[in-house]
Amino acid sequence: MLQKAEHFLLFLTLLFLPTQLGKHFWPSFSYIYSLKVDYLSPTVYFWDLLVVGLILVWILQKAKINSWSLNLWMLFMLTQFISLVGAQNLGAGLVRFEQFSVAGLFGVYLASSKCFSNCLWQNKVQSSKLYWPLVLGIAGESAIAIAQFIKGATLGLWILGERTFTITTPAIAKFDFYGIEFLRPYATFPHPNVLAGYLLVVVVILRRLAEGSPANAGPKQVGRFPAPLGMTIVVNVVAGLTIFLTMSRTAIAVSLLLLPFLLKRKWLILAGVLLLAVSPFIYTRFSSLFSFDNLSLIRREQLSEAALQLLFKSPFFGVGLNNFIPALANNLITGPSRFLQPVHNIFLLTLAETGIIGFLGLIAFIFYPMIKSKNFLIWVVIIFLGLFDHYFLTLPQGYRLLFLVWGLSFSALSSKSHN
Repeated sequence: MLQKAEHFLLFLTLLFLPTQLGKHFWPSFSYIYSLKVDYLSPTVYFWDLLVVGLILVWILQKAKINSWSLNLWMLFMLTQFISLVGAQNLGAGLVRFEQFSVAGLFGVYLASSKCFSNCLWQNKVQSSKLYWPLVLGIAGESAIAIAQFIKGATLGLWILGERTFTITTPAIAKFDFYGIEFLRPYATFPHPNVLAGYLLVVVVILRRLAEGSPANAGPKQVGRFPAPLGMTIVVNVVAGLTIFLTMSRTAIAVSLLLLPFLLKRKWLILAGVLLLAVSPFIYTRFSSLFSFDNLSLIRREQLSEAALQLLFKSPFFGVGLNNFIPALANNLITGPSRFLQPVHNIFLLTLAETGIIGFLGLIAFIFYPMIKSKNFLIWVVIIFLGLFDHYFLTLPQGYRLLFLVWGLSFSALSSKSHN
């Protein structure tokens, strides 16, 4: 009974990972200049409740914890927590610490659970427990995104955390193609870039599941997970179309670089024809960065300069976890209003908020499982995306995705090395 409950909760946890339904609270520390700032708000998400239920059911089965993953996670959390000593906004720091705690427990579960441990990438039955909820997640988010693009507004799916806006909403993300404006779809994410990053990372995970791991497979485990060919093709096409509609420059660039790794030669030809057809839109999107849409580039440069200034101010401990925005609040970032955003680089953000100590913790957190598990492709994608955006450390779907990959990387390690 407990095992069935665990599998059911795991399915729901993976399926609802991209949603953001939650209850926000607004204590005084979550305001900047009388403005509510989501990054600073204590929030109880539906996904958090699923993880708590999953962990409790797992523990009741006398779970055996992967000690290496637990130790590395605790080390990472310690390096982040130390930065809160003397932080300007302690409440905001504790908010992020709690968020990392919930997502981190999920990662430790994936690294330790009998559902996955040491056989995830090779075992057909275990791989299917990941494959189907992730496929449904891509299908659902893509359907919502395409419908938003066509409608030019949201669909009213507040039950999944979809926010309400239209193409005329101030500061909403749009794509301008020679005077014709299109809504960049959000689905249930806080920004189109996060949606694109989620789709890209999950597609790579699904590809990895379908391939198995030749390096780790035993004589009885050789072979591929029997993912339906039609389903796999549809998922790749739909995800690719949705990434294109988001017009996320970084995700599109990474997608183009990944095509030779994700597609067979015969599909590369078709992909090349499709890219040729949409090339005017892609060219306009990238070239606009140096003309009428250069405000985004200017803001990122200013945020990067601010991050370096904060680092020099407190090089070892930083200004405090989740304290970048409070520390930045006195500086006006270029634009019609105050631009209250973290620096768009997870490494600069970590250096500014948690200093050299927190940065070393993040490096160990990322590179140890990447090198040991040899899952280089998925981690390279995350690192590259993280160089141009902050959501892996600041937004709920982002850090959930980060800990998902982290936990799965540990699950690919041999029991001889980690148990």
